[in-house]
Amino acid sequence: MKYPIILFDLDSTLLDTEKNAEKALHEMSIASSFAFDDSQIAYWHVLNNNLWQQFEDKQITRQELLDQRFARYFEHFGIDVDTSDFQDEYIQLFANEHELIPHAKELLADLDSDHRMFVISNGTKFKQHAQISGAGIGDYFEKVILSEDIGFQKPDIRFFEEMEKQIPNANRSDMLIVGDSLTADIAGAVEANIDSVWFNPQNSQNKTNFEPTYEVDNLLKIESILNK
Repeated sequence: MKYPIILFDLDSTLLDTEKNAEKALHEMSIASSFAFDDSQIAYWHVLNNNLWQQFEDKQITRQELLDQRFARYFEHFGIDVDTSDFQDEYIQLFANEHELIPHAKELLADLDSDHRMFVISNGTKFKQHAQISGAGIGDYFEKVILSEDIGFQKPDIRFFEEMEKQIPNANRSDMLIVGDSLTADIAGAVEANIDSVWFNPQNSQNKTNFEPTYEVDNLLKIESILNK
């Protein structure tokens, strides 16, 4: 069998992270006085994605990311507000949201009988486990492998070296990494010499030097790759 081991990123690959984030922001206590309208939500995604990119690039730590994002967000809008409790409130609300990308659960169910599946994620441990449970997809995975537990984040080669140790009876040639991030999932896969699928639902242009083995805009198209 080609690729008996499938390694899934979680955020924006299986979980609809932007939609879950938007729901959580609208449920925050400050939402009674701050609208979180479309433009404000759009800036949240820009800022948050930029901070996660800095984390991947080791420019900031995970804790700095979490500590800074609400202060920087409201500073952008010229709002002087105590954000010290916002992160804890947000992460609790965010963890309770678990909408999936279209066809994610269908794909996992289709692959369940004849593939070993794992989560590999840089996401926050509490949120990832809560959302996996809430989405009802935990039983599909043999193990959830998180950078927070390993101590290195994708695309650091040490993440993938440790990941391999946690998957018994496996060779890298047996593995296929599925993820939405060229700079984390695909870059890490290239460095680790593991084949990869770039999940690119918006059909964005690849402006990096990291070339995925495959590219799909719909998760179910992964099945045709596995059936080749």
